[in-house]
Order: sequence, then C-alpha cells, then structure tokens
Amino acid sequence: MKLPGTRFRTLLAAATAVVLLASGCSDDAGSGSGGKEDFDVLFIGGVTGPSATTVAATTKALDAAAKSINEGGGIKGRNVVIKIKDSQGDARRAVSLLQEELSGNNLPDVVIPSGTSAEALAMVPLLTRSKITSVAFGASPLLNDPQKYPYHFQSVPNSAAQLTGLRKHLESKGAKRLGLLVSQDEYGKGVVSAVKAQLEGSGIEVKNFEFVPTDIDLSVSYRRMLDANPDVAYIDTTGDAATRLLQARVQTGAVNIPTIAGSGMSLTAGGPFKYGSPEANKNLEILVFKVEVAVPEAQQSPVFKDFLARYSGGQPIQNSLSTPSLAWDQLRLIAAAASVDGALKDLPTSLVESIYNLKVADGYWLTEKQYTYTKDKHTPTPTPDDFPFIPSVAQVNGQYQVNK
Repeated sequence: MKLPGTRFRTLLAAATAVVLLASGCSDDAGSGSGGKEDFDVLFIGGVTGPSATTVAATTKALDAAAKSINEGGGIKGRNVVIKIKDSQGDARRAVSLLQEELSGNNLPDVVIPSGTSAEALAMVPLLTRSKITSVAFGASPLLNDPQKYPYHFQSVPNSAAQLTGLRKHLESKGAKRLGLLVSQDEYGKGVVSAVKAQLEGSGIEVKNFEFVPTDIDLSVSYRRMLDANPDVAYIDTTGDAATRLLQARVQTGAVNIPTIAGSGMSLTAGGPFKYGSPEANKNLEILVFKVEVAVPEAQQSPVFKDFLARYSGGQPIQNSLSTPSLAWDQLRLIAAAASVDGALKDLPTSLVESIYNLKVADGYWLTEKQYTYTKDKHTPTPTPDDFPFIPSVAQVNGQYQVNK
C-alpha cells in the first residue's frame, strides 16, 4: 500500500531525526567524527622487509592496546579499529599506500606513519596537506617541527633527548675522541645531529662516518671509522643492518675499544646480546629505554601488568619490550586525547589542542613519566633516568636482566 505524500514525508523526517540523534548529537559529532561508529587508526609500515620484526611487535601491541581501550568503553563509545598496510619498508610505497587510503570515502581519524623516521618523513607532508593528525615513534629531530608539521607528534623522545646523559657518561670514561658510525639514512642523520649537539663544548672530538644500510659487508665503513683512532665508539642503526654492524666490529678487530650501541640497536630483535656473537658483545654497552630494564614483579605498575598479560598472552616474549610498550603508549595517547570532551568536534584542530592540554594520572604511561607537548614542541621530554646506558646483557621476557 502506498503512503500518502504528506504522511510519507512526515515519517521520513522522523526517521532522519532518529538517525541524526543516534549518530551525532554529542559535542564530538561535528565535521571531524562524521558520526562514525568506530575510531579508525591507520598504520602503514614494513610488515615485511628489513623492519618486519619491529613492525610485528608494534602491530601486536597496537592490537593489545585497542582491546584494552575498547573493553574500557572505547573512545566516547566508539571502538578503536586498527587498519594495517604493508609498506615493505619502502618510503615510496608507504606514500603510495597512504594516497590510496586518503582518496577513499572512509578517512582514518588518526594515522600512525610507520615506526621508522625515513617512512614517517615521507608520509607526514601528505598527512599535513590532508589535515590528518598523526602520531609515530620515528625519532628524527626533523619530525619535531610544529610549524611545518602542525598535526604530527612524536611518541618517542627524539635522538637528542635520548642522549641527554651521553656527555657525562663519556666523561666518566675519560673519552677524548668519539668515533661515530651510523646508517646513511634519516635515522642516522638524526643520531649524528644529536650526538654533536650533546657534546658541543665538552672537549670531546667527534669523528662521524656513515655506511649504506643495505650493504652486506660493513667492515670497510667500520675500518674507516677506526682510522680516526677513537678511544670510544658509538654505533647505531635499525633493522637487519644492526647484525651486520656487530659482525663488522669483530671482523675489524675492534672489540677492545669501548663501544656504545644506540637505542636503534637495542630496539632491534632482542638486542645485541641476542643477534650478536659473544665476541661482538665484548666491551659493549647499549642505550635503552628504562622500561627495558627488568624490575621485580612487586614494583610493576597495574598498567604494565595489563600490558604484559595482553601482549604476551602468557607466552615468553622473545624481543625487547621497548617497541611494544612504545606502541601501547602511542595508542593510549591517541585514546586519552580523543576522549576529552570536544576533541573530535573539529578535526584536526580540536584533537591537536586536546593533545596540548592532556593530563593523565601518574602511572598511565609505560615509557615516560608524563607525555607533554606544546605548540613549539611536538616531541616528549624524558626525565634524566629514562634512557640509561647498561652493559649488553641477555633479555628475559623482553627485559634486560642487568642485575642478574
């Protein structure tokens, strides 16, 4: 039976009102949220390729964090949904995948542009033009540029902030000349800049060298660094190149020189003790996140216990907890900011303002005491003891057993 025209229009108007009430009556139902049922987070990174191990830990932790957040009510009642795209570790492919996602109808609410600086630096300009908020733990200082990238935030202190204790540590060793060998990429550039900034005016001479991270044999580059006669060496890279860099240390007979492996190497595949030979680990220290250092169970926070149970699933953890704990904090940073009243009303501006003003209880984070950002600084500032130098030792359940 046909409905009379007037009655049909009345029912249609009533139905439309119900839909509007269901999808958009809160203060967060403005142009940013679009009345979506889910809160969509897009991750683009090297699921396959040289950073596959790190990305596997990242995505597993993101999934664990999403489940924890959703069980707690989600973000303003919206479930967090993680979408993962494989860049194969290629920055150009990462940009291509991002372009595909941004050309669709269902835009992500937030993007996590990889875990590497090179891929993040390739994607962030496009995210800026598209006015999409992004959070990632690429640590290059070039990513901390609020004027250039007003919607991007680092969840890891940049290389310079991680190295605040370097000068004092080297001075305690009586170092006069530091040999610095890093990968020839954006990550390596950030490390060089950070080391030089921290040692400026110290009297410690820095001789820096680079290697191509895809080269099989890194001994030639290592010898070039040794020719500068350093009394301490600082080496750093990420992914599979970390193994070859330690091999080069043995091949060049450099194991008697006190050496520090940077946080990129401590984050990789269980740390140097696992992927390097016993010879390669002689006289080797590593720069780590404090969360990587084991503490007794009685001293573990409730948030850490929740994270550990969800991430491990009751199984032994093979690689460092730094990467998954950073990913966990990263998603919880997004969730905490997005859950503030009005944070989703006018994206990206409203969410950015929420990040600036975010306050959470002590113990909320795994990797920092507090995450704080300002309009002039989009990278967190660690406390002095957040990045200790420790001997290269074994990990058990993802944590270094320094006191064992």
